[in-house]
Amino acid sequence: MNETSPPGVTKVAAPRGAAPSDPVDRSRVKGWRRSLALAAAVSAAAALAAPAALAQGEAQAQGEGDAPPAGKRVVLPTRASAGGKEKKAAAAEPKGGPAEKDKAEPPVEERAARGVVVIERGGQVLGLGAALAGDGRILTALSPLGAGNDLTARLADGTTVRVKLGHHDRVWDLALLVPQTGKWAEGLTASSRDPVRPDAQIRSFSAARGKVAATALVLRSHKTLIGGDDRPLDRAIELGSRVSPLDLGAPIIDEDGRVVAVLGRGCAPNEGKPCTPVAFGVPISAIRAFLRAVPPTAVPPAAWLGIQGVSEAAPVAKGVRVTVVHPESPADEARLTGGDRAESDMILAVDGVPVTSPEALSDAIRTHAVGEKVPLTLLSRGKYRQVTVVLRAAPDPSAAAAKRPEAELPPPSSSGKSTEEYRK
Repeated sequence: MNETSPPGVTKVAAPRGAAPSDPVDRSRVKGWRRSLALAAAVSAAAALAAPAALAQGEAQAQGEGDAPPAGKRVVLPTRASAGGKEKKAAAAEPKGGPAEKDKAEPPVEERAARGVVVIERGGQVLGLGAALAGDGRILTALSPLGAGNDLTARLADGTTVRVKLGHHDRVWDLALLVPQTGKWAEGLTASSRDPVRPDAQIRSFSAARGKVAATALVLRSHKTLIGGDDRPLDRAIELGSRVSPLDLGAPIIDEDGRVVAVLGRGCAPNEGKPCTPVAFGVPISAIRAFLRAVPPTAVPPAAWLGIQGVSEAAPVAKGVRVTVVHPESPADEARLTGGDRAESDMILAVDGVPVTSPEALSDAIRTHAVGEKVPLTLLSRGKYRQVTVVLRAAPDPSAAAAKRPEAELPPPSSSGKSTEEYRK
């Protein structure tokens, strides 16, 4: 029987994979071919337009900012990356928001901990202390220090500095330690708030495993205790929390991170019995009285460069020309040269601060601490150079005199007088 095809359908050779008896719709084949041709045309147009778009983007980028270096390709952001940047910019628009504020300002305990130091002797922890803001000296308890010799303070960044006992008060168990090397700028300030008010949130610090951490502390009331030399301690702060002996000297802070007291050791009176040793809080009033009594000699040693100089203006710069370099001084170790104008060094700046007179040079050196590395800008034989000096404390004149050898006695004369007679 002859097969008849429906209208519009013509039998053609079946494509590969098709059954020989299956009819193929020619109109569908033509539509499929037109789709392929259209897709190829679109791809070709996109390929031709891409270089123009890239060139336009490069021109726009060069017009908005600096031209790219020769040979360096400018990579334009994709839609996804641009969208990400827009989202980040939108998120960053509300400045001062809670997230940005939290990121900019660390917690109160963390900021206050930067001013807490660990007092040690031979690597063994003795107690804690509080660095005074803008001062660098350390307030702590006296009782853990023993004889007060061979002490070091471990700062918040892990470095250690040698300290000496500059002032102490046995009654209130207070001590002021003076750093002999280095200078710590991040310290604590006093609070004017009542530390034993009912709504107070009080914290202190503990040195667990060598690391300083904030800890909650309960303050009960003001109470009269017995201090050193059996003297009464009026309005001492009674604690309601246990305190480790290694935490004596730690600052007690309020909600703002300001110091309301310092942990000390005293004695609680018992009627008819010996007093009981207790930890207590030294109030701010006693701390202020203690600091007012600090002798003027209890200050960190002044940094010393070890030169003598005069003001001088060269044709190209002004500074301090070095006339004398003291032997074994920081300047001598840095190989500064003094003496003749043609050969000597001229100091132009200390750590980037210009100096044009010996007084300005001394002031610039005093802003740095003993043991600090300080860059000096020099003009030497018409050329600029920079050296780094390690500042030290000025030598003690009395120690230098003690080391000075005794003047030699003249030999015995022909008259027969002994050398003993020349000593008279």
